[in-house]
Amino acid sequence: MAQAETTAGHHGRIGVLGATALVAGSMIGSGVYLLPATLGAVGSISILGWVAATAAALAIAGMFAWLGPAAPQARGLAGYVQAGLGRLFGVQTTVVYWCLCWFGNVAIALAVAGYAGFLVPALAGEGARLATTLAIIWVAVAASWIGPRTVARIEGWTLALGLLPVLLAATAGWIWFRPETFLASWNPQGLSAPAAIQQSGLNAFWAFLGLECAAATAAVVRDPARNVPRATIWGVLAAAAIYIAACAAMMGLLPAAELAKSQAPFADAARVGLGVGGAAAIAFCAFLRTSGCLTGWTLVAAETTRGAADEGAFLSAFRTRPGEQASAVNLLAVGLLMSLVAVMTATPTLGEQFGVLINVAVLLSLYAYILAGLSLIRLSRGFTPGKRLAACATAGVAIACSAGLIATGKPIELAYSLIPILAGAALYLPLRRR
Repeated sequence: MAQAETTAGHHGRIGVLGATALVAGSMIGSGVYLLPATLGAVGSISILGWVAATAAALAIAGMFAWLGPAAPQARGLAGYVQAGLGRLFGVQTTVVYWCLCWFGNVAIALAVAGYAGFLVPALAGEGARLATTLAIIWVAVAASWIGPRTVARIEGWTLALGLLPVLLAATAGWIWFRPETFLASWNPQGLSAPAAIQQSGLNAFWAFLGLECAAATAAVVRDPARNVPRATIWGVLAAAAIYIAACAAMMGLLPAAELAKSQAPFADAARVGLGVGGAAAIAFCAFLRTSGCLTGWTLVAAETTRGAADEGAFLSAFRTRPGEQASAVNLLAVGLLMSLVAVMTATPTLGEQFGVLINVAVLLSLYAYILAGLSLIRLSRGFTPGKRLAACATAGVAIACSAGLIATGKPIELAYSLIPILAGAALYLPLRRR
């Protein structure tokens, strides 16, 4: 952090608005494309879940704003945890992050399959959807195998088009918004407000995964001690505003029961105002973006274990081999695990399967955030008394919010998420001996 402050006036650095755009951009991606279908089962009252998830995201974002200066040499989420809690929890966080990547990747692949089913109705059935999901997973593995440049090109080509459905829903969607539809779908299950938050908060938090990337902007931001925390909070608020506006508009376009059954909610909502042709265009944009996002995250999942293995924090079989651009072992392992999860979680309803997948990914991320909060409490000893109190208070709120969201998880989701946590702890023992 000190080095960043000494060069804050460098010509190439960005201000608070640029940093805010980076933070918001790291979250606004493919995560929201199927969320309206999952939240449709709860009804319009799921807006309360969005509010709870936003509050938790703000607390966790604030925690990472403190972690940047507390551990300036740390690399990524596992690095922040290891800096304060030691190698055991660093290794465990690596495993947890790796697992949440490929659980989340299956959810993204499911989104690709859902929009493919909208464009080609023959792919919309349960069996065809599973086959499409598996095929998409292995196409992403193959693209990542070609090399990082291919992945970067795919990401670049699909990024701008992919944001169009979300931005259109958040803005133009209100032109066709029907208050009577929104109110009629407010609470189809007759839930209390706490119960509605319990059923929708964990789902909604899926859209905020990646907020930990915000701390990485410190090295390129002018006056980072002042601007990074502001950009982090503003970025989360900007993403939340777009998400909530988009989902609320869609719940005024389609009844909750119809949304819950949708395989391509943004396309189905677009049909109301733009007709079949406009809906197909929106579906194609969503299909492209989710495909690009899946390819990028497949490479991230593979590189997570390869980098960790090179540093002695993962099994040696996954380390880099001379002359390879992309690791065949890592990519094959990720592909097989994603395929297994896709088959194991298959359900008749796309929204239900998507909900299980994203909740497991969110539960794993929340556990890692709790470890990061505990790490911050220990690392804050290096701050002045006033800053230490503020950092500890922020960490405490982030830990409490994360624990509160974890408590809303269903037993099957908690069971799935417990396996990587235990595996990470078990992996530390052979690594320690070696």
